[in-house]
Amino acid sequence: MANLPARIDTYEEGVARYFQWRTGLDYYLTIDQIVDFVVNTGRIRVIDLLTDTATFALRLAGRKAFPGRIYSFDSNITLLERAKQRAAHLNLQESIEFKHFQEPRFPIPDAHGDVAVSVFDLHHHPVEEYLAEALRILAPDGHLIVAEILEPKSTRISWQRIWRRLNLKFIQKNPTEANAVYYDREEIIELFFKIGFRQVIIQGLNVPESPNSGVFSLIAATK
Repeated sequence: MANLPARIDTYEEGVARYFQWRTGLDYYLTIDQIVDFVVNTGRIRVIDLLTDTATFALRLAGRKAFPGRIYSFDSNITLLERAKQRAAHLNLQESIEFKHFQEPRFPIPDAHGDVAVSVFDLHHHPVEEYLAEALRILAPDGHLIVAEILEPKSTRISWQRIWRRLNLKFIQKNPTEANAVYYDREEIIELFFKIGFRQVIIQGLNVPESPNSGVFSLIAATK
């Protein structure tokens, strides 16, 4: 870890702060809830669709109840190098394979994964293309688990959303998040079924502050 720039760990601190600001939830406790969900599926070949801070992959690999293997992907080579070094430091390198990729296609054979996991990332992608790629890499009866904010349609024209976009774009200097696209509960269910998933279950993880507030949710879909 000593060879990595200090700003890498500052990046994780920023991710955790942004997550709490956006969802009202603690970043690490929420990741642990997602890990619990994955462990409870009993599946052993897990595809982590975005390494990012590597918190999900490392915490899952560190669970004694998880006997499987994790394949974790990111387009950012620096974050992947950090993740590899952290895995080695924790003696988890045998359980996780960190891989570089370029969107939109993952370098994984068809039907390779038992579970694919996307943590707070769906809003960055063309949703149909992203879900179709997740479907491709899952084995029959495999699960896609998406942790994402679901917003009511009314939010799209609310002053809260306008303020948030301006805040992200001009104050926080985060145009990627400012331009993020979120869906409501009915829309996301329709999209999953349209792509070819046959069962969708949604569990909200927080209580909305107002009728226009989003709900950070776990969406579990079966191929």
